[in-house]
Amino acid sequence: MTDEYVAQRYAHLRRAAFLMCGDWARAGESARLTLARALTDPGVGADAGDLDLWAYADLMAAFKPGHSRREHVFVAPAAAGYDDAQAALRDTYTVLVLDALRRLPPKCRAVLVLHHFCHLAVAETADVLGLDGNKVTEYEAEGLQAFQELLRAGQPVAGR
Repeated sequence: MTDEYVAQRYAHLRRAAFLMCGDWARAGESARLTLARALTDPGVGADAGDLDLWAYADLMAAFKPGHSRREHVFVAPAAAGYDDAQAALRDTYTVLVLDALRRLPPKCRAVLVLHHFCHLAVAETADVLGLDGNKVTEYEAEGLQAFQELLRAGQPVAGR
């Protein structure tokens, strides 16, 4: 693994970790630890495709139930700093999406993050999480339904 790979993947791994935990400091540390293990573990493959899957699997292992986890509550920025209502509404929706994602069961959240944000195929998501493809599809359906309900329940009213 090269320094170039680390530079290219750190930001993406950090964002994926943030979607799992909601804490930028913890996400950064998780991404750094994953990349450090990739650099020092002689068993990690040199193929970039395999290395990406290995990195996602290592990263997701930090967020399995039972690991110490801090819950982060997303807070919308103060509206006074906005020049227009559209920016305030966009940031409010971002907070709602992140909060809804945080409320999903961990397996559903992991499947949605890996499949939809990281763009892994169902089979790759299954490999990363140690599941079979049918289970990934079930978690995805359950997660999307719950996610939609959570968003609907917390949807802001424009113009308020």
